[in-house]
Amino acid sequence: MQQRYRLKWESTLCLVVLLMVVLSACGNTASNNQTNDKTSTNDPSGQSKTVVMREYTDATGNKISIPVNPQRVVTTQYLDAMLALGVKPAGAASHLLEGEYLKGKIDGVADIGNPTNVEKVLELQPDLIITTEYTTPEVKEQLEKIAPTVVVSFGEGDVFEQLRNVAAVLGKDKEAEQWIASFNKKAEEGQKKLAGKFKKDETVTIYMAYDKNVLRVYGARNVGHVIYRSLELNPPEYIRQKLAKDPRFNYVYDVISMEKLPELSGDRIIMLVYDEASKDGMLKQIEQSALWRNLPAVKNHKVYFIKADPWFTYSPLAIDKSLDEAVNMLSVDPK
Repeated sequence: MQQRYRLKWESTLCLVVLLMVVLSACGNTASNNQTNDKTSTNDPSGQSKTVVMREYTDATGNKISIPVNPQRVVTTQYLDAMLALGVKPAGAASHLLEGEYLKGKIDGVADIGNPTNVEKVLELQPDLIITTEYTTPEVKEQLEKIAPTVVVSFGEGDVFEQLRNVAAVLGKDKEAEQWIASFNKKAEEGQKKLAGKFKKDETVTIYMAYDKNVLRVYGARNVGHVIYRSLELNPPEYIRQKLAKDPRFNYVYDVISMEKLPELSGDRIIMLVYDEASKDGMLKQIEQSALWRNLPAVKNHKVYFIKADPWFTYSPLAIDKSLDEAVNMLSVDPK
């Protein structure tokens, strides 16, 4: 009798233990699926394949399930950053494909328009879309129906932070750090080359002539990143004060009047001429002005003219090309 009860008790115990093992296994599987979920999808050839997914929190705070190893990425802004990371996107916005400095690097990248042509994006069958905070809610909603859509902020961080954020989405963190380290090393070499060309307190002002009547002065983004941050040249006092308050200061948004030229102009001037219309418009006005002709930088032949490509673009490969041009340009006085 006791043996029968003991066998019954042992059988019950075995069932309890087995049930606990099964529940534990289910719990572990559920936990893993939070970061490494799997989904079935069709690749462009029509074949079904399993894609490992992970959860990512983008710049808007949204938690999105994205591929661990995306194969077909479309971007509305970060073509340049992706190329720097060794990833060629399936498609990119029109304005990103225009740079001469990218010639030979973007063969095969489809044009998705600007503004974004949603139908074209759909044709490309992306498994991931990378956009910015400037994409309209209507377009973003349509893109989200095509593929996981991640927002990487363009306005908040500098070009290095943008690169790191894109790398975080693509799983290319190591490549981002390697690129930044290589760029900084090149910048240090550039500083050494220019060391004997500049006096200790010599200042550089960066202007942009645009259209018929727009004159801007730059801080430490876009054109200014290479000049003030990478090469560590001195801005004029007005810009120095702006940067002291906000290291991310880009440019004075108000149109600068030519009466401000004597106050804003440093010992050297870099003038970005946006296009041919600007050359015949605002730049012509400036050069015909007595205020301009009497500036020390103009009298001393220390004015450098640059083009929008690659200088105006704020992205990794653009600033890398701009750095090369800056060192060559500033090594000799302009005629």
